[in-house]
Amino acid sequence: MRRDCYRYYSTDTVFKYSPNRTMSRRPDPLAQVSDFDIRLLKIYRSVVECGGFSAAENVLGIGRSAISQQMNDLEQRLGLRLCQRGRAGFSLTEEGREVYHSALQLLSALESFRTEVNGLHQHLRGELNIGWTDNLVTLPHMRITHALAELKDRAPDVRIQISMTAPSQ
Repeated sequence: MRRDCYRYYSTDTVFKYSPNRTMSRRPDPLAQVSDFDIRLLKIYRSVVECGGFSAAENVLGIGRSAISQQMNDLEQRLGLRLCQRGRAGFSLTEEGREVYHSALQLLSALESFRTEVNGLHQHLRGELNIGWTDNLVTLPHMRITHALAELKDRAPDVRIQISMTAPSQ
């Protein structure tokens, strides 16, 4: 088996690398991060935090060969060798450590974004305009004042505008 390998990234660019060295240059910059990339980064985070592919199997619920394939996909996508793996064990390359820290920041920002957007759906704000006749407030079974007090407690950012009219109007 040859130690030096060639990877073809495009029709006119060939990059030579040794499997034991990191690839230092990518032919095309990473244009955008897709859902697939995020999935790969989550798998990568788990592998790093578990200390290797075998330990990550149970956490991820997928086999070692599938994890290895995902890591190969991520390395190809990024154009970097992220980790050394084999009989000697698992260790991150310098680029792998940098990618890991960047992945943590990205995944944390995505989680913050998700939490914030979900909070927008649960947080009431705006204005509520209510019009009623003045005898409606005095009816004991209506409990309007209790309902308004509860609304104010649950949604302090809702402004309540009340207008009353006489029953004859």
